[in-house]
Parts: sequence; C-alpha cells; structure tokens
Amino acid sequence: MKRTLLTVAVALLIPSILAAAPVTIGVYYEGSLAIIPPAPATPFLLSLYMVQGEYNMTGIEYSLAALDAAEGPSFVIGLQGWTLPAGGQAELGDPINGHSVTYWPPLNGFPTGYDLLVNYEFVVFGVCDDMINHHITVVPHPDTGFLRGTYAPDNEKIDLVGLSLWFCPEENATEEQSWGAIKSQYR
Repeated sequence: MKRTLLTVAVALLIPSILAAAPVTIGVYYEGSLAIIPPAPATPFLLSLYMVQGEYNMTGIEYSLAALDAAEGPSFVIGLQGWTLPAGGQAELGDPINGHSVTYWPPLNGFPTGYDLLVNYEFVVFGVCDDMINHHITVVPHPDTGFLRGTYAPDNEKIDLVGLSLWFCPEENATEEQSWGAIKSQYR
C-alpha cells in the first residue's frame, strides 16, 4: 500500500516539476529591482532583462509605465533614450508608447539564465522624499494589449510576466525580538 501511494505521489509530482516556469521581463538597476536614484537631473542607466532559460526568443512587445505610489502617471521620472544590445535587429515604436523588438541570433538565457533586451537612460526630477514607492512597470503593448514574446523556430508566441522597478522603496518596519522569542516560534 505504501509503495502504491509513493508511486502515485511521484507520478503526480513529476509533471509539476517539469512545468515551465513563467518568463519574466523587468527593468533592473545593476541587478536590483529597487533603486535610490542619483541627484535630480542626473542621468542614470537602467536595463530591461528577460529571465528565462527554455526558449530561443526572437522578439518581444511591451511598454513601460512610470507610476507613482497612487498608481497614477509619474512626471518625476523621464526617459532620455535607449539602445539595443548586440543582436537587436529591428524595432518599432518607443518604450513608453509601445515597443516591439526583434533579435537574431535568438536569445536563450545561456549560460546565466537571463538576457539583456534594451538599455535605457533615465533621469528623475525629484528627490526621494517626493518619490517614495514610485515605480516603472513592464506592461502590455498599448496597440495589441499583449505583453509577449516570440521564440524560434516557428516564432510561436508566449506570454511574459512584467515586473516593477521601485524607486525609493519605503522601508519595512521591523521589531526587536530576543533570541528566545525567535526560537520559541519553531517549537
């Protein structure tokens, strides 16, 4: 009986392990999804990365939305320009109003598990005291309504998951605890 239950459990577990993880796409600052930007009107660089390792990606379509903490448009974060890395072949539009980019050779995340898609130059017009929890989020392309990519060999489509880069993240409150109180939580 135990052997039968173990066999059934393993048979159900293997497909869930083999299920594909979602492909995420996000704007990063030196490998982080949070930033305390430099002084106002000082340009700084951000990069759009795709985290994946299963597909040979040949294109993406997306848009960037700069939002403040109340989820409204942010006017303190400005895009100054962007460049495609080696392999970026063709592009339509711009990152704020809808951007489509093709890549050749295809991007496959080898050996790091992520691919550089676009480099941006941004500037902020405020200080952190005025920008707590502002963010740039990767959102669907406004013309198509999709946040997706294509992959080789047949340029099939795959949905992407957009991430947010937080400007001046609000600090989390912490409490002081004794070591005894912490140990008692695990009994």
